[in-house]
Parts: sequence; structure tokens; C-alpha cells
Amino acid sequence: MIHSLAIKNFGLFKEVNIDFSEGINVITGESGAGKSMLIKALISLLSGNIPKNLRNKDGSISAYITINDDIREKLGEIIDSNEIVLNVNFNEKRAVFRANGTIIPRAFLEKIGSYIMEVHTQDSQVLLRNPKYHNQMAYRIFEENFRELIDKYEKSYNEYIELKGKLSNIPSDPSEIYRKIDILNFQIEEIERINPKENEDEELRTEYQMLSHVEEIKTKLEKSMAILKDNDENVDILIGEIVEDLSHISDYGFNGELEIASSIQDMLNELYGSLESKLYELDLDPQRLEEVSNRLNEIMNLKRKYGPSLNDVFEKLDKFKMELSELNDLEKIMNEINPLIDKKTKELFELGEKIKKKGEKILQVFEKKIKEELMSLNMEHAEIKFDFKKLDEPGRYGTYNVRILAKTTPQSSFLPLEKVASGGELSRIILSIEKTLGELHLVETMLFDEIDSGVGQRIADVIGKKLKEFSELKQLIVITHMPQVANFADKHFKIFKVEENNEMHSKIVELDEKERIKEIKEMYGEIVFKEVE
Repeated sequence: MIHSLAIKNFGLFKEVNIDFSEGINVITGESGAGKSMLIKALISLLSGNIPKNLRNKDGSISAYITINDDIREKLGEIIDSNEIVLNVNFNEKRAVFRANGTIIPRAFLEKIGSYIMEVHTQDSQVLLRNPKYHNQMAYRIFEENFRELIDKYEKSYNEYIELKGKLSNIPSDPSEIYRKIDILNFQIEEIERINPKENEDEELRTEYQMLSHVEEIKTKLEKSMAILKDNDENVDILIGEIVEDLSHISDYGFNGELEIASSIQDMLNELYGSLESKLYELDLDPQRLEEVSNRLNEIMNLKRKYGPSLNDVFEKLDKFKMELSELNDLEKIMNEINPLIDKKTKELFELGEKIKKKGEKILQVFEKKIKEELMSLNMEHAEIKFDFKKLDEPGRYGTYNVRILAKTTPQSSFLPLEKVASGGELSRIILSIEKTLGELHLVETMLFDEIDSGVGQRIADVIGKKLKEFSELKQLIVITHMPQVANFADKHFKIFKVEENNEMHSKIVELDEKERIKEIKEMYGEIVFKEVE
């Protein structure tokens, strides 16, 4: 429901704040006072469609709204709370929409608005005028009455969708599968044949650089080894003499120095052994350069095709194997899946017929109740029918498309709601439907613009009573000229024009009990009001 509404610099509204009741909120005022402007403000907030002729500088419309869990589930990721603050800031050129402080696209605002409030005017697009919503609503009725059958259909439908999903992965031309399998087998075999190891490309590149400069390396190694041990005078002899001399004086406080010298001697021996081993490896395999070059080229080729890095090659190999496994599964079920889908489709249509058979009986009860509501609203010739049209394939809400049709005269045919009536007549039809559906209809706030248009005082009184009954289930905002309807208000607001600084503005005030009686008296007229008293 909408708890509060704030309007600033919109049309003739300079600054307006309204706190709505949970029940019936009646809005009255003279023609041209700004009632239609209030409706446009609400529509602008909930649709993002702000008329250019009503945009003023630094304008805004905002509302504090609460929603139930069912609506929050419908809104999905758009809203994650049961409380919403909707806000539209605008000027002559642009508008910015926010929900709970976050800027949102207009499409999101429209979706939120469609579940917050229905505006019943001649041109309004309420959910009940949306054929897609008729299916959802009928389905909710079915869920309330034969849950077990609906659960069975939903389980079967989910299995059907899973099969359809697998079918969508199968190319229309089966040869495409075999072509992809051949390609994947080739790619996997190529990578596995070369069988690269982690960091092997870097290790090979280092070894290749070394082997490419083998003569220079050998010369440097031999020179270094000669200095260490192979010359007549070498570092090994010299450090050995140092060790020997320090050993003779170690008892005189040179133990530490002797340990250092001995450690240096050990390190020189280790260095010499390492250099000797490297030199031996260079002399051992003169063909190694060619082997390293060929191996490095193979790995670089893999990286070019499946890289750029070697890790990418490993990831591609895992991906190719997974895709191959999936394609092999598809190949296996390719000849099985269509019969499985056919079987599941048949099962769903059988369940759909059972749902239709049970659903028709239940909806006929709703039709009778709606008819009774219509008759009490002076529309004795109006009728509502839930029309079932079989689908070509199973749908989320059964195997039939359910749509509400209506007619207002005995000789007319049943037509969609938006084509059968207009203005107050359509509002009364929708009121009858919504009142009968009650909580099964998701939207919690209804705005009726002159639902009593074109009716007499007696019927206006009936409409007021119906609205009062309906307000026990839904929040109502009612624009009316009829005092009989205003009598049933939980909160009564009046719209009027005032002149300030040589400018006309529209204002909205909540009437207290004394002001309310005065307003209703003026709406009746002096003579009629006294007779009613």
C-alpha cells in the first residue's frame, strides 16, 4: 500500500504532502481543481511517464510504499525489501528515477508500479486489462483449490523445460555435432601428444639461450675452473694456506675466522664441482640444442593456437574435454530426446485437461459472484466469462490460455475487457472482478477515478458500500463527485485552487470531521442534504 505521497512543482501543485489511510481515501473538489492532476502525479511516479506540460523546475514526486512477499518475489532482483521509497526528480528536460535511493531505469519503475497500484480510468492499463496476467491470476485460483494437481503439473513442466533445454543445445543439422567432435578430438590429441609441463616453456627458453652460446660459456667455465683449481697457482691452494695458517693460531682466539675460511674453502669446492658438471653436460650431448629448439617450437605453437600462456593451454584442454563429453552425451541422446519430449508433452496436455476441467467449475463460481456484484452496481446485463483457449504447446500456467471476457448487453458478444466498456462502466466491472478475487489479486492499492460517473444517487450509495467492503482487502483511493461515496471515507481529502502572489496553485488538505460534514453537505446541496438528514 501507499502510505504517503509528496509532490513538488508538478503542474499547479507547488508543494503537497498526503498521508493515506489503509482503507478508503476519498478525494473531492470542484471540476478543474486538480483531481486529474493528482492522478497524473501518481501515474508519473509509478510509470515514469511525466507529461511535459506539467514539468516545472526542480520538480519531484515521491512515495513511501510497503509490499507483501508475493509482490517482492515477482519483482525479483529489482527490490530486495518489503519497504520501498520511490522517487522521481525532474525538470523540463530530464527525469531521474530512484528506488530506495538507487537510480533505476524507467523499465524497472514501470514493473514496480504495475504491482503497486492500479489506476482505473478510461485509458488506464491495469493488470486486469493485461491478458498475460489473466493466466497468472487463474493459476493462483487453481493453486488455492487443487494444489496437488498443480504441483504435479509444475514438476512435469520443469522436466519438460529441462528436456527442451537439452534439445536447444543440439544443432538442427546432426552432422554439426560430428564435425565438432572431430575438431575437439584433434585439439585434445594435439595438446596431449606434446604434453607440456608446467613452466616448461620458460625452462626451455633458458636452456636454449645457454646452448646457443655454448662456446662462449665453455671458455668462461674453463677459465673460472682454472682460477679455482686447475692453474699452478689457484684459489684453492691459496685458501688452503689460509686455512692451515689459521688452524695453527686458532687457540689464540681465531676459531671464528678459521670456521669462515673453512666454509669458503667448502664453497669454492662446491662451486668448482657445479661448474665442472655444467661443462660436462655441454660436452655430453652436442645435439641437445636441436632437441630443445624443436621442443620449444612445439610448445610455442600450442601457445599461439590455444594460449597465449601455457596455463591457458591447460585450461583449454580441460574445456575441450568437457565440451567433448557434453557432445558425446548429446550424440547419445540425440535419437532419444524427441521421443522423451513427445511423451512429456502428452503427459502435460493430459494434466492440462484435468486442470481445465476442475478450473472451469471453480471459475464458474467466480463468474456467478462477479455477476451478483455487477447486478448490485446497476449493471444487470453485464457478464464476465473466463475463456479457455488451448495452446499449441504446454506453458508455465497450463496448457490453456485463460482470458477474462465481458459483455454489457444481452445481444452483444463477449469481448476483451478493454474493448467492451469505458469510463465508469469499466471501473465498475473491474471493481466487481477485483472484489470477488480479493487477495488472489496481487495489487494492493486501487485508484478509482469517478467510478460513480453516470449513475443515480441510489446506485452511488451501493457503489460506496461496495467500495467500503472492498477496502477491507485493499487500499482504495477514490476520486468522486458523489456525496454518497464520500460518506464511506476513512480519510477525506479536498483539492482546491488558491491564488498566491498573482499565481494560481492547487492544494490538497485532509478534512477533519467538521470540515468533512460541510464538504459532503455542499456536495449534496442544501435541500437534498436536509432530506437525507
